[in-house]
Amino acid sequence: MGNTKISNIIYPEEFKTNYIYVYLEYEDELMLIIEQSGRKDEFIRKYRKSLLFLNNLKTNCIKQRKLFEKLKNCKDLYSIKLHGEINLRILFAFLNYNNTNIAVLIYPFIEKSTKDYDDAILLSVKRIKMLKDI
Repeated sequence: MGNTKISNIIYPEEFKTNYIYVYLEYEDELMLIIEQSGRKDEFIRKYRKSLLFLNNLKTNCIKQRKLFEKLKNCKDLYSIKLHGEINLRILFAFLNYNNTNIAVLIYPFIEKSTKDYDDAILLSVKRIKMLKDI
């Protein structure tokens, strides 16, 4: 992609796709969470499964309600829900880039309370706006 704010998935392992991309700072943020969690292997397994669902089902992934959700009161924002010892959430958006529909993983965070979601949503909305402005 020609956008310097998104890139291919390389952490925790490369995931080859022409559909899913990550916001530039996303993987560093994800790495901080995962490396400190002590659950890297468990995370990789769940993460790969969610990426496969997203890649194969595209916008229909939200029918997998246990794993994906459309966030209420957020026009363009969705969440991947990775349940376990830590409740990792990955906010993402479906965007049109150069007349191609793509999914962009925007921001990972650990959900402990509603405030965690509120803060993550605010940051994600700003990032989506930056992507749309390019």
